[in-house]
Amino acid sequence: MGKEGRITAHQIAAMLGVSQPTVSRALRGDKKVNEETRARIVKLANELNYSVDHNALRLRTQQTYSIALVILCRKGENKANINPFYLSLLGCIAASASERGYNLIISFQDSPGNFFANYTGSRQADGLIVIGSGQNVEGWKFFGNYAKHKTPMICWGASMQDLISIKSDNVQGTRLAIEHLLAKGCRNIGYIGPMNSEQPQFQDRINTYMSMIAEKGLPVICPPLPENAVREQQGYEAVSGLIHDGMMFDGLFCANDFIALGAMRALEENGIAVGKDVRVVGFDGIATGGYAQPPLTTIEQDYIRAGEMLVEALIRILRREEPDTTPVPVRLLERGSA
Repeated sequence: MGKEGRITAHQIAAMLGVSQPTVSRALRGDKKVNEETRARIVKLANELNYSVDHNALRLRTQQTYSIALVILCRKGENKANINPFYLSLLGCIAASASERGYNLIISFQDSPGNFFANYTGSRQADGLIVIGSGQNVEGWKFFGNYAKHKTPMICWGASMQDLISIKSDNVQGTRLAIEHLLAKGCRNIGYIGPMNSEQPQFQDRINTYMSMIAEKGLPVICPPLPENAVREQQGYEAVSGLIHDGMMFDGLFCANDFIALGAMRALEENGIAVGKDVRVVGFDGIATGGYAQPPLTTIEQDYIRAGEMLVEALIRILRREEPDTTPVPVRLLERGSA
């Protein structure tokens, strides 16, 4: 026993015939520890009511075992209106960080007055994960500048070349969406989304749409989106414009689910049956889409895997190892809209 009769990691290691560092890594959720070994260590630690002395761990390793998670919002955005995609991703990052023995410091930032990245210099965290709106160009530039100074950082879908980033497989997702619409008999397929965005996910989606439409010899239908409008309004106005102009279309691939929901509202208001007259596919897999009428067919991103990969990538960066930035898999979730 240690001080005051407390069980120690050394004693657990001796009982199981493993090393003390292996016990420590296993209890932090280190993926390098064999799963069977990790399970044995966790089971015995629970039985003995053993918990890691985090103060001692921080002193010994000179690490905080905290991760700063920054959510970049649009300037002046009401936090109640943040895209639920990022909130789902936040939850999965938090779960993964907890499994790996890290606390999470969460910060919502939207303008130069509240931009802050010096979590490592102030000893609040060991590294940063940055997610959020690609429309906040100032914010991404701010964090890109910090990355140049070797701040440990991983991002979700960042457009800045200086930032190490992970994203979903947008190319495969777009292919799944277009192939699905083609299989449903659509031959006049519109793309409703940003066309000149700096955000890599939208670049991938528009470029893949254009390539596939050209391969099939089909007409390109890409109405402009109104600037400075929320995504639902952009989808609504873009599709309302197509209808007003008499454009013929029987399928819509929307660059995200909120754009798709706005597009569906425009169709419904003009007496066009969604899923029959025009088929609609979104992208993201937000829960709200399942409650639309009809429920939205979408390309669902793997939030859990994304959260795991972001945390694992940051930990690898902290160890001075190469992070895995392989695109996160997606799948077609077929519902009533297509």
